Amino acid sequence: MKPNIFFTADHHFGHANIIKFSERPFESMEEMHEEFIKRWNEKIGKDDMVYHLGDVSLGKPDFTKEILYRLNGKIHLIKGNHEYSALRIPERFEWIKDYHELYVEDESHKMGKQKIMLFHYAMRTLERFSSWNMAIIWSFTRNFA
Repeated sequence: MKPNIFFTADHHFGHANIIKFSERPFESMEEMHEEFIKRWNEKIGKDDMVYHLGDVSLGKPDFTKEILYRLNGKIHLIKGNHEYSALRIPERFEWIKDYHELYVEDESHKMGKQKIMLFHYAMRTLERFSSWNMAIIWSFTRNFA
């Protein structure tokens, strides 16, 4: 059986102010961490593929290592702007990259595969290539309006 593929980003483990900044519905970082880990492991099996599009943790390396080893799945990391600690634990990741071009089987696609571009940062200039039959996934954007 083929593993499932999951995409996620911006957990910000260890970021004390993320609850307030992002209006997350938690009373404490510890509550947020435990809920994220619980939900992750309810959905993701040990052999499933996870593409994490950055900003895993702002916690220290030891804290981040403890969190990462509690998470199921084979994690592929697309670097974000908060990866100091995650980059010190490369053995937990299948690979670590700035971006990735992923091809997944898709019987409905004329080539039999769908191309998916994975980034942390918004690549708005790539939106003009939507006619190329590829999906573009990024995690990070800010509203400057």
